Amino acid sequence: MLPGGKQEKDETPAQTAIRETLEETGIKAVNPKLKVIATHLHEYKSKIYLVFIFSSDQFSGDLIESEEGKPIWMPLTEALKDPKLYPDLKRHIGIVQSSSSDEVIFTYHKFDDKLNIVESI
Repeated sequence: MLPGGKQEKDETPAQTAIRETLEETGIKAVNPKLKVIATHLHEYKSKIYLVFIFSSDQFSGDLIESEEGKPIWMPLTEALKDPKLYPDLKRHIGIVQSSSSDEVIFTYHKFDDKLNIVESI
């Protein structure tokens, strides 16, 4: 899985991305760029989240184990085959890989009252 978590009070989404990545991996992302804003249905919690996905090709630090697990570097093609990776995240990784450096993509799902996806954009 990729680093992620909840935004703290008075924290911007970019600050959240930097903090969560550092806490969960030991890696400090430098100047992360917002790439995707999306809705996400957390299947196990039956909740809908607004997620912000950032990308950064500048970072410092070394991987460390945390309560979230032991992070490893792996080729993106291998990561995309992981059955634990949410289908939405696979789609969003593709968007990040194919978008221009300045582009931000917004995607959303429309849900019915039982949290079934009835429309995807």
